[in-house]
Amino acid sequence: MNKGIIGIVGGMGPDAGIALAKNIISQTIAKKDQEHLPLLLYSVPGAISDRTEYILGNEKVNPAYRIAQILKEIESIGVRFAAMACNSAHAPQIFDVILAELNKNYSKIKLLHMIRETGIFIKNQFPGRQKVGILGTTGTYYTKQYDLINESGLKTVYLSKAEQENLHFAIYHPVYGIKSNAGRITEETGTIVNNSIISLISKGAEIVVLGCTELPLVFSDSLYNDVPVIDSSLVMARALIKAHSPEKLKPW
Repeated sequence: MNKGIIGIVGGMGPDAGIALAKNIISQTIAKKDQEHLPLLLYSVPGAISDRTEYILGNEKVNPAYRIAQILKEIESIGVRFAAMACNSAHAPQIFDVILAELNKNYSKIKLLHMIRETGIFIKNQFPGRQKVGILGTTGTYYTKQYDLINESGLKTVYLSKAEQENLHFAIYHPVYGIKSNAGRITEETGTIVNNSIISLISKGAEIVVLGCTELPLVFSDSLYNDVPVIDSSLVMARALIKAHSPEKLKPW
């Protein structure tokens, strides 16, 4: 039975798309090349406007339209299950428009939702923990899109506005930010991310979610002291494998 191809809309940023693809490979049960799942990464960074800038009102073009177009393109060559390697793209003003565009064109592609999948994952894997600290872009912060995980009986914890501004700089700063230093993590960024995790734990977080797909490039450990740190990209990778071929998903 042909189950189709797993598709990734990348380029938001480029490293995040590659990281999601690598996570799919690492979480797949396979002993040789031919046992891995069919995977397509579509990364055209210049074609998709910045998600956070749109959410904050600094960008007029909704990235949803180009993302929907990409999804239709990759569906035409066999993609049946897809994900976006960007948390901010799941803000309602973007994600809902993508779904509307797909429905308008009678698309049958299954687009997974990173935030909902993260909530389900936490509830299943850490049933004794409720307070979840969220790290992400300022767009994710102000839309409070991770409050969706409250549907799973969880409670979100956020940084203060000043702390969030520092974290946003760690991602976007033109000198030391993650986006401007592809393949290299600066000391400033590492310090800010580390301090942000400490702050969330001090506010009562029992789990911390790296709710920007580029943050795991800075902090790759699964624990901070005894507090689980969840990579939303890894969660999405596992959800894609489960949707496509559940028997190929490695145990957690």
